[in-house]
Amino acid sequence: MTDLLPSGALLALWQCLVVAVAASSIAITVTQTELFRPWREWTAAKNHMIGYLFKCFYCFSHWVVFAGIAIYRPVLIASGALWVDWIVSAFFTLTLSAFVSGLFFKVFQAAMAKAMLEKDMRIKLGLE
Repeated sequence: MTDLLPSGALLALWQCLVVAVAASSIAITVTQTELFRPWREWTAAKNHMIGYLFKCFYCFSHWVVFAGIAIYRPVLIASGALWVDWIVSAFFTLTLSAFVSGLFFKVFQAAMAKAMLEKDMRIKLGLE
């Protein structure tokens, strides 16, 4: 029986998925949380473009993915031109990362909406 994916391609796919999830998590943490707010403000004061990089999770995720691809070097499609293969893997991973970030934001929005609804109900019931 023939394999659907060669084991090297399966490993590369797994590496891209792990890098995408990690990049999404790192990018959202750095660009959206209060923990990194002082860092974002400091970089924005030093240089507008670098400051923007630390405020845009999509922009920041590019750099995290590029670092992950440079470290793990997954090759999803072997064309014979290694740099081209890594670029394809990087942009595939960036696409996965964007989808993961979208899911993270949906979960975050649902949690915030629930918290706001609960607070409104406590206020209306006179519990707060």
